[in-house]
Amino acid sequence: MILLNLVIGILTGMAVPRVERALKSWAESIWLGRMGISDHEFDLAALLVILMAAAVVCAVLGIDSSAFLLALGALVGLFGKRFWSRIMHPGETI
Repeated sequence: MILLNLVIGILTGMAVPRVERALKSWAESIWLGRMGISDHEFDLAALLVILMAAAVVCAVLGIDSSAFLLALGALVGLFGKRFWSRIMHPGETI
Protein backbone atom coordinates (compact mmCIF):
# COMPACT_ATOMS: atom_id res chain seq x y z
CA MET A 1 0.00 0.00 0.00
CA ILE A 2 2.89 2.36 0.68
CA LEU A 3 4.14 1.99 -2.86
CA LEU A 4 0.66 2.63 -4.26
CA ASN A 5 0.48 5.93 -2.34
CA LEU A 6 3.79 6.96 -3.83
CA VAL A 7 2.72 5.98 -7.36
CA ILE A 8 -0.55 7.91 -7.06
CA GLY A 9 1.44 10.91 -5.80
CA ILE A 10 3.86 10.68 -8.74
CA LEU A 11 0.98 10.50 -11.21
CA THR A 12 -0.60 13.47 -9.46
CA GLY A 13 2.59 15.52 -9.79
CA MET A 14 2.90 14.62 -13.45
CA ALA A 15 -0.72 15.67 -14.05
CA VAL A 16 -0.39 19.13 -12.49
CA PRO A 17 0.88 21.01 -15.59
CA ARG A 18 -1.78 19.42 -17.77
CA VAL A 19 -4.72 19.86 -15.42
CA GLU A 20 -3.69 23.32 -14.25
CA ARG A 21 -4.55 25.04 -17.54
CA ALA A 22 -8.06 23.63 -17.63
CA LEU A 23 -8.57 24.34 -13.94
CA LYS A 24 -7.39 27.93 -14.34
CA SER A 25 -9.67 28.70 -17.28
CA TRP A 26 -12.61 27.16 -15.44
CA ALA A 27 -11.83 29.03 -12.19
CA GLU A 28 -11.39 32.36 -13.98
CA SER A 29 -14.73 31.98 -15.74
CA ILE A 30 -16.44 31.23 -12.43
CA TRP A 31 -14.93 33.51 -9.79
CA LEU A 32 -11.20 34.21 -10.03
CA GLY A 33 -11.34 36.89 -12.72
CA ARG A 34 -11.62 39.73 -10.21
CA MET A 35 -9.50 38.33 -7.36
CA GLY A 36 -6.07 39.07 -8.79
CA ILE A 37 -4.38 35.78 -7.88
CA SER A 38 -0.86 35.55 -9.27
CA ASP A 39 0.25 32.65 -11.46
CA HIS A 40 2.51 31.29 -8.70
CA GLU A 41 -0.32 31.30 -6.20
CA PHE A 42 -2.58 29.53 -8.65
CA ASP A 43 0.12 26.91 -9.35
CA LEU A 44 0.16 26.09 -5.65
CA ALA A 45 -3.63 26.06 -5.44
CA ALA A 46 -3.84 23.71 -8.43
CA LEU A 47 -1.33 21.34 -6.83
CA LEU A 48 -3.32 21.30 -3.60
CA VAL A 49 -6.62 20.68 -5.40
CA ILE A 50 -5.10 17.80 -7.35
CA LEU A 51 -3.54 16.33 -4.21
CA MET A 52 -6.92 16.46 -2.48
CA ALA A 53 -8.44 14.67 -5.47
CA ALA A 54 -5.70 12.04 -5.21
CA ALA A 55 -6.52 11.55 -1.52
CA VAL A 56 -10.19 11.06 -2.45
CA VAL A 57 -9.17 8.48 -5.09
CA CYS A 58 -7.17 6.65 -2.42
CA ALA A 59 -10.17 6.68 -0.09
CA VAL A 60 -12.52 5.39 -2.79
CA LEU A 61 -10.09 2.59 -3.61
CA GLY A 62 -9.82 1.71 0.08
CA ILE A 63 -6.13 2.59 0.29
CA ASP A 64 -4.79 3.97 3.56
CA SER A 65 -3.44 7.24 2.21
CA SER A 66 -0.46 9.05 3.62
CA ALA A 67 -0.24 12.81 3.10
CA PHE A 68 3.55 12.61 3.27
CA LEU A 69 3.80 9.91 0.59
CA LEU A 70 1.32 11.69 -1.68
CA ALA A 71 3.26 14.95 -1.32
CA LEU A 72 6.60 13.20 -1.85
CA GLY A 73 5.26 11.48 -4.95
CA ALA A 74 3.87 14.77 -6.27
CA LEU A 75 7.27 16.39 -5.74
CA VAL A 76 8.96 13.61 -7.69
CA GLY A 77 6.30 13.68 -10.39
CA LEU A 78 6.44 17.44 -10.79
CA PHE A 79 10.19 17.98 -10.61
CA GLY A 80 11.59 14.49 -11.29
CA LYS A 81 12.92 15.29 -14.76
CA ARG A 82 14.82 18.29 -13.42
CA PHE A 83 16.23 16.32 -10.49
CA TRP A 84 17.34 13.49 -12.79
CA SER A 85 18.91 15.92 -15.25
CA ARG A 86 20.83 17.60 -12.42
CA ILE A 87 22.12 14.25 -11.17
CA MET A 88 23.19 13.10 -14.62
CA HIS A 89 24.72 16.45 -15.69
CA PRO A 90 25.85 18.25 -12.51
CA GLY A 91 27.75 21.09 -14.20
CA GLU A 92 25.08 22.15 -16.69
CA THR A 93 22.47 24.84 -16.15
CA ILE A 94 18.93 23.53 -16.40
